[in-house]
Amino acid sequence: MIKKILGSIAGQLFIVLMALAIMSACSRGIKANDPVPQAALDKHSWQLTAIEGKAIPNDAAAPTLKFENGRLTGFTGCNRLFASYLASSTGSLALSALGTTKMACMGTGGALERAVLQALEAVDLYALPLGQLNLLDANHKILLTYIPEKP
Repeated sequence: MIKKILGSIAGQLFIVLMALAIMSACSRGIKANDPVPQAALDKHSWQLTAIEGKAIPNDAAAPTLKFENGRLTGFTGCNRLFASYLASSTGSLALSALGTTKMACMGTGGALERAVLQALEAVDLYALPLGQLNLLDANHKILLTYIPEKP
């Protein structure tokens, strides 16, 4: 019976997909025993204040992020954002492929959105210094700085 399943195309495809999923998790440095996600990151809404240390333009709608139960939602400055995430207690942060709504974005909002999405694609780590959230790349460079969103 098992030989028949493994001999089928669906069985072989399942094995390949499982192997790819395992390799992908290993390459991101995620360990099965890491707690996910840290309480300080989860269920908070964050408002963007800076991209690579440069303040966001005053005339732009501030991008936001919300982490909750493995789902990331937010606003890019023009469109809605969604993804899934996995965070560890050691500061690693893995984001799935980012999805957005598709409204046309011109001017400051469009430029801000492109910068936010490009930075989010490079995120590998997070840090929670007092009163803020920093998203960093693998070299510990701060890409995005957020503060708690005011209710």
